[in-house]
This record gives sequence, structure tokens and C-alpha cells, in this order.
Amino acid sequence: MSKVLFINGCAHGHINPTLPLVKELVDRGEEVFYVSAAEFRDKVVSNGANYIDIGEKFAQFNRSFKLTGSHPFYSVVDYFLKSDMLMVPLILEKIVDIKPDYIIHDSIFGGGNIIGKLLNIPSICSCTTFAMNKLPLPPHMFERGFHPELDALYYNLDNAAKELGVGELTLMDVFFKKEELNIVYTSKAFQPDPESFDESFKFVGPSIGERNELVNLTLEDLDGNDVVYISMGTINNDNIEFYNKCIEAFKGEEMKVVLSIGKKSGVERLQSIPDNFIIRDYVPQLEVLKRADVFISHAGMNSVTEALYFEVPIVAIPQANDQHMIARQIVMSGAGISLKADDITPEQLTNSVAHVLSESKFKETSRRIGKSFREAGGYKAAVEYIFEYKKIKSL
Repeated sequence: MSKVLFINGCAHGHINPTLPLVKELVDRGEEVFYVSAAEFRDKVVSNGANYIDIGEKFAQFNRSFKLTGSHPFYSVVDYFLKSDMLMVPLILEKIVDIKPDYIIHDSIFGGGNIIGKLLNIPSICSCTTFAMNKLPLPPHMFERGFHPELDALYYNLDNAAKELGVGELTLMDVFFKKEELNIVYTSKAFQPDPESFDESFKFVGPSIGERNELVNLTLEDLDGNDVVYISMGTINNDNIEFYNKCIEAFKGEEMKVVLSIGKKSGVERLQSIPDNFIIRDYVPQLEVLKRADVFISHAGMNSVTEALYFEVPIVAIPQANDQHMIARQIVMSGAGISLKADDITPEQLTNSVAHVLSESKFKETSRRIGKSFREAGGYKAAVEYIFEYKKIKSL
């Protein structure tokens, strides 16, 4: 048995895919110590891990931090760096008595690659987004002197490396924390430019396990008609105007509509609810997707891969961060279409769903990608790769 330090970001899309992997590790004899925020404590503990609370300090940082730069990429990397700078000493303080044998860490958040170097123990990257093996801008845009914000970022990197005692930190060390083993929760069939990745990247497909969620709707009510599932995720979901457009678009249609509005919106703020709608602040997403024919989504990676796992084509409405890139890949792969959030009308929603339902190519592509996800092996394949890596490292 080995002691595993699992370091993650504080977001559902980064946490959820790792939980089945954690349970499998524990079932196979590993002792897992999982670093995250208090809201995820119950999920972590219920999957057999020891929970390590990083405290209110990191939650406060996330609430207060604002991207202030004019260049989106430099600003985002600066945010990742400041997050790492806060997390690394917090985590080191918490694990003094644990002495982990190896680390599994998020590809973006937590500074797990830095902690691995400081402790001189093997580290594995857990990637819940698309894998990255290069910076996403032309090389000249990373030359010192190109942009004042870039120069400031290099200055902060140099200072961070000295403060943390790691010798050197590069932009890629912060942007994508690549290791000798990188577990990626998608398949090569959905990963952009898949042939550019070396053997250190293991594409295992979505990590989907039993969630034992409380079902607050009668799933049998979805039988007998086309089912449209609508969810804008867990973060930017306070969007009453959009939800009312959905009601206007699909009321009276010969279909069932499941609308998940999150806990910020409030059902009472919606216009009258049609008979063919089921509206909740939360739904058991996997159970609904098993019955869905089309998914209207914010194009978060977790939601998209779960939909395609169950062969559901997607109408993507990206809002922020990597959602635009994921929406482009949905379109490029042929698994769905993408709409601009600012331009949405009820008529557009109606026509988009009708288009996806009537064109067999969307369902066929979703089936192909879903098959590739299931064949990739999921969390069980990931654990096999981890144990192979342990043998190489004599753990």
C-alpha cells in the first residue's frame, strides 16, 4: 500500500471525474489524501479518501481575485501562478506528517508539480480538460519584450521560482502541469490534434462511476417522447432570461424538456411552467442523459463528455474559459452545433434542436465518440496506468 496525495482545483468539473478513480485506488489498497475545498468534503470521504481542507484562505482568494490584464491568456496564466503560490505552502503545511509516496495532481490548479519537485517524489498529472502539449499562441508572443503583461508575468515566474525554491518555472509549468504520466479523461477520437501527443499521455475516456445521487424527479416521465435536457453547469447558471427563452421555445412541443436551473436562479422567477417541462435546481445528470435525445449545454468539459458517453448530441452555448474551445471541437467532430450566447432567441433554440434531431449525422457521430470513450477504459484503465508507473518507480 502507498500513500497518495491527490491535489485538485475547487470546481465540480475538476473534482467529479477523479472520484471514481479515487475509489478504485482505495479499493486496490492505496491510502488517498485528497486536497480540496470544504464543499467537496462529503464527496471525497464517501469515495474512501482522507479529506485535507485547504481552508478558507483559498476560497477567499477565488472569490476576490479579478483578471485585471488586457491580454486574456497572460491574465489567465497569472491567475494560475498566483493560485499555485497560495496553494503550495498551504498544502505543504497540511501534509507534514503524511509523507506521501507519490502525487496525483490537477493539470491546471494546485501546484502539484511544484510540490512533487520539492518533496522529490513521483507525480502524475490528472487532466479533466483537453490535453495540452504546447502553449496556445505563436512563439513570438512568448518572447520577452513582446508585451508589458508578458514581461510582468516572466518577472512573477522568476520570483515565484526563487520563493518556492524550485530553480526555474516556465509558462508551461503553470499553464499545463505535464508529468511523466498524464491521465486524460477523454479519448483520442475527441481530443484535438491527438497524434501530436507522446506516450506519456494516456487517453482513458470519461471517468464515470456510480454517484448514488438523490433522484428528485420521476425518470419514467421521460419515456415515450424526445427528451431535451438543458443545463448551464454549476458556475455561471444564474440566467433567468435564457431559461425563459427555453420555456418560450419548447412549450407545447411534442417533447419532454428537463431544465436544470441551479440554486442561484429560483423557480419562482420563471414565467409559467408548461406541462411538458420538468424544472429543478438540480437533477441527477447521468440518469437524465441516459434518456436524453439532445443536450443544450454550456459546453463544460465534464458535461460534454458525459453526454457523448451516453451518445447524446449537443447544442453548445459556450460562455467562458475553455468552453469556446470545447464547443469548436463539438462542431469539428460533428457531434453537434454551437450558438452564440448573446444572440439566442426562442426561435433559434427551437430550430437548432429540430436540426440536431432531424440530421442523423449528429447521432451517428455521438455514437462513434461514445464508443471510443467506453473502449478507452475510464477510471479502471487510469488506475492500471498508475500501477504500471508505480512499478517503474519502484513504489
